Amino acid sequence: MKWPKLELRQLRWVAYGGAYLFTFVVFAYISFPYDRLRQHVISMYNVAQTGPNPDRLEIDSLSWSWHFPGIVAQGVRLVVPPPEAKSAPEVTVDASAEEVRPPAPQVLEASKVYVSLSPFAFLTGARAASFGAQALGGEISGWARDSAELRRLELQLDGINPGAVPQLAAAIGLPLSGRLSGHIALDLPENNLMKAEGTVELAAEDLVLGDGKAKIQNMIALPELHMGAFTLKAGITGGRMKLDECVAQGKDVDLALTGGLRLRKRLESSLAELELKFSFSDKYKSQTELTKALFGQADSKIPGLFDTATNGLLTKQEDGSYAARLYGPFNRLKPKPLLGKRSSSSSGSLYGAPRKRTRARRGKSVDAEEDEELQQAE
Repeated sequence: MKWPKLELRQLRWVAYGGAYLFTFVVFAYISFPYDRLRQHVISMYNVAQTGPNPDRLEIDSLSWSWHFPGIVAQGVRLVVPPPEAKSAPEVTVDASAEEVRPPAPQVLEASKVYVSLSPFAFLTGARAASFGAQALGGEISGWARDSAELRRLELQLDGINPGAVPQLAAAIGLPLSGRLSGHIALDLPENNLMKAEGTVELAAEDLVLGDGKAKIQNMIALPELHMGAFTLKAGITGGRMKLDECVAQGKDVDLALTGGLRLRKRLESSLAELELKFSFSDKYKSQTELTKALFGQADSKIPGLFDTATNGLLTKQEDGSYAARLYGPFNRLKPKPLLGKRSSSSSGSLYGAPRKRTRARRGKSVDAEEDEELQQAE
C-alpha cells in the first residue's frame, strides 16, 4: 500500500511536532531549577514548625528522578530537638573540658529519597504520589493519596534499624538495634491523626536492647539484652491504637505489652496507657558477676540491685517476672508499679471497663493522678 504524498507530509509534520514536544518536556524536566525548589521546600517546612524549639529540615541536594514525573533528594535530615530542650532545657557539664554543652539534637536521616507524582490523580481533584527512601539502615517505600475528605497513607518497611528513630529511642530510654520490617496503613480524615483508622503489622529480628552503659531511669545499667524476635499487630480506630499483639521472645528476655495509644497530631505527643510485663532468663541473670549482683542469688533473701533500684517503678510478680504501667506522652513515658493482677475487662486500659480507684495518696488515688497528668498533656 502506497501512502498519498499529502498524508505522508501531514504525518511528517505530526512527527516533527511530537518530537519537539517530547524534547521540550525532557529538557524542561532535566533543567528545572531544582536547587530553588529545594530551598522552597526547606523554607516551607521550617516556617510551618512552631514552638520554642522547632524541628528543622535539611536537604543536601535535589534533582530529577527516573520515576517520571518526580524528584530525588540526597542527604535528607530532620533535626529533632531532644525532649528536655522542648520542655525544660537541661545541660550537661563535661568536667574535662570545663564547659557547658546543651543536649545533642536527634537526627532522622535518609541518604536518598524519591517522590513520584501521579498525573492521573489530578483529573479527579486529588493528589497522589509514590515514594521511597534509603534510610535508617534499610528501605522504606509506599504511596499517599490526598483529597479534600481523606488522606490515605501506606508504608512498607524493609530491614530498618528501629534504634535510629529518635522518637522511639527517646520513648524506650535505652539504645536499641535490630532489623524491623512490616506494613502500616492509615486513613486520616481531615488530615488529622486524632481521627486515624488503619492497621500496623511489624516484625523484627535480632533485637538488642541496651549497651551495658546506658542506664534505666538514670539509675542502673544492664548488660546487652538479646530480645530476639519481636511481633507487633495493632488496629487503629477513631484515633486510638489498640495493641492486639506485642511480644518479644529472645534468649535473654520474654516481653509482652498490652494497652494502646491515644493518637495526637504529633506522634511523639500521643498519650500512652500500656501495661508491660517481662522476665529475664536464668542464664542471663547468672552469666557474669555483674548480673549476679544485679539480680541476686536465687537462694538469698537479700534482693538484687535491680529490684532495689526499680522498687518504685516495677512490680515483681510471684513467678519472678516484672510488671509496670506506662503512661504519658509517648516520648516521655512514665512507669509505675502494676497493682495486682487484672482481667482483660478491668485492666484499666483505654479499651476495658473503668478502672478501680485504689491506693489513695495525698487525698487522691494513683489512677486519678494519672488521669490529671494525661489531661494536662493533652
